[in-house]
Amino acid sequence: MGLPNAPLDTAVRSAETDRLIYEQVFDNALVGICFMQQRRFLRINARMEEMLGYAQGELLGQSVRAVYSRQEDFDEVGRIIETFPTSNRYVHERPLVAKDGSLLWCLISGRMIDPQDPETTSVWIVQDMSSKKQAEDQLARSNQRLEQIVQSRTLNLQKTNAALKLEVERRRESERAMIESREKYRVLIRNIPLGIVITDGAGEIVEINPAMQGFFGANDLDAFNRMAAHTSCAVLGDGTTMNLRDLIQACSPPVTRRVEHLTARWAAPDGKPRWFDVAGVRVPVRDLGCAIVFLDRTEQRRARAREHAQQQQLAHATRLSMMGQFASALAHELGQPLNACISYAAGIEHRLGPELQKRPDAQEALSRIQLHLHQAGDVVKNVRAFVAKHRPEDEEIDLAALVHGTVDLLQLQLREAAVVVKLRIAEDLPRLRGTRVELQQVLVNLLANAIDAMRGAGTRKPQIEVRVSRLPRQRVRLVVTDNGPGVPEAMRESVFQAYTTTKAGGLGMGLMMCRTIVESHGGDLLIDPKRKRGAAFRATLPVEKNES
Repeated sequence: MGLPNAPLDTAVRSAETDRLIYEQVFDNALVGICFMQQRRFLRINARMEEMLGYAQGELLGQSVRAVYSRQEDFDEVGRIIETFPTSNRYVHERPLVAKDGSLLWCLISGRMIDPQDPETTSVWIVQDMSSKKQAEDQLARSNQRLEQIVQSRTLNLQKTNAALKLEVERRRESERAMIESREKYRVLIRNIPLGIVITDGAGEIVEINPAMQGFFGANDLDAFNRMAAHTSCAVLGDGTTMNLRDLIQACSPPVTRRVEHLTARWAAPDGKPRWFDVAGVRVPVRDLGCAIVFLDRTEQRRARAREHAQQQQLAHATRLSMMGQFASALAHELGQPLNACISYAAGIEHRLGPELQKRPDAQEALSRIQLHLHQAGDVVKNVRAFVAKHRPEDEEIDLAALVHGTVDLLQLQLREAAVVVKLRIAEDLPRLRGTRVELQQVLVNLLANAIDAMRGAGTRKPQIEVRVSRLPRQRVRLVVTDNGPGVPEAMRESVFQAYTTTKAGGLGMGLMMCRTIVESHGGDLLIDPKRKRGAAFRATLPVEKNES
């Protein structure tokens, strides 16, 4: 009974295999994908539902108007679709509205499955460039559906000969549906703005899509394989470097229900770096290994670098503004030791002259003069370094010396507020690599905030503790704590956002810039949630400054 149906079974298995491959890519894509007919949602992947804040299937059957923020946008796109370009491709960038009313700027590209039939299904790609989400839940649901289909097919094949004619007809109908599905996914794979690599069971690259060829400048699969063996990629986060082939292997999960994800930097032949988010998922089809998806993040990274440069300019302007507040206090602070030194020096030189060596009291006066001069010089040096616009080159930083110097810089404010400072600095600290003036600005802001908070709350016996310790994996931790009123729990994350402040006359920029500076050095700045009294800001920094 099985022999007459052998060609049909082979075709069904082939179509099933193709459908499984394309459905896996559809369900686990890093961008939103949907199929529409007559401007109504026919099928939507999990990423698009998650991006727009809808539950699974909630948009099915609805008009696309539900996700456009303006009626004008909806009408304009409708007019364009009615006269679809001869190239059968339309790309636009428009704001979409999520279920909660928030707006998302998305890159939307569309294409008709059959350009000759305006009533046919169209496929649309919606990409939120700021988001990256995992596809594990969608993959689990997909595997469960596939298992149900296989069980259904197995049970149907065990039916009696009396149902053979109905079974054959059902198979033919299923074959037509799977062929149509395969064609849909072929259009998707060829036109999706994501690089896709398919590997076999041994991990060898057997297929790449046109987007992947464009990313790496490879004309065909053989050229890509040659490039993959020699091209170096740096994995961000752990600092390792590997060739492109090893990177693909690293993103190939060993089990079906697992998704591997990482970010890598690749040096293009023109010398300019490109960044990719890479995710891999196993394809549950015999003789196939994994599907590896590459999302190009280069433009977002470059935009982030430009934003960081602007924030550095803002940080410099803020330092100058802060120094204006310190100017009068510093002038008073420096005036006394400088005037005393000048008086001592003039008196010794005028009255004692050559008798200086014979007069121990005069020698003591001279020692005092030298001490005051050194103190004044150190203060001037710290002020100049703090206000000067720093050079972009990194330098070695003695964190212990930086903490001592910053506390000395703020001595007047500490004395006026009657604040006691306790320093707990480990002795075996390694030297950091970074920008000294920026890290000093972080410490100045944290100390100044603590002083203002305790003074504003009328804290009795105000106290600040600065702890510096060494952590595993070449990291150090700086913690600034106080016994003031602390940060309200509802504001523990928002205080790091721009224009958020608890001060009556504050600008709300200090903590935002502190976090930006620490993150630009490869670290993180957080509020200790376990602190029951007062505030505790914890900065963790790597010894070597990471690229971001």
